[in-house]
Amino acid sequence: MKVWLILLAMAAPLSAQVILPTTGKKFDTRTINGSGGNSGVSINSATKPPPPTKTKLTSYFMLGDPRQWKSTDGKSLLGTIIIFEDAVIEFEAANTAAAREAVAKAPPPKMPEKPTLIREGKIRLLVNQKPVEVPLERLSDEDRKYVNDLNARLPK
Repeated sequence: MKVWLILLAMAAPLSAQVILPTTGKKFDTRTINGSGGNSGVSINSATKPPPPTKTKLTSYFMLGDPRQWKSTDGKSLLGTIIIFEDAVIEFEAANTAAAREAVAKAPPPKMPEKPTLIREGKIRLLVNQKPVEVPLERLSDEDRKYVNDLNARLPK
């Protein structure tokens, strides 16, 4: 029995040794199917064209040149007075170039027969290419007179 214990004690260190794998200097590459050639993998390059994008062209009707509008508290704003009605054209274009071409070919918008300059005590100004509603009561007396004169000249 003593002999077996000695042999077992001698064999134990051999089985408990940890062997670390070494990293090779060059890695092998394989294709997905495991062969060394370039077979079995294909990429379909035919893709669907992107769907056409919807584009909206909004036209504002300006009733004068840009001017400095003054408020009752002394602040000023550079803008152009516009009417409340807009001309909106919606179309689909395949890409940006097609959208620009469609905009260039779009018919010019027609001003409504009865434009609305004042609605619910407010006017619209085009400031930095965006419409802004401004209450008449916030405008200076000079600007209110300008708006009322312009409104009187519009067809009713």
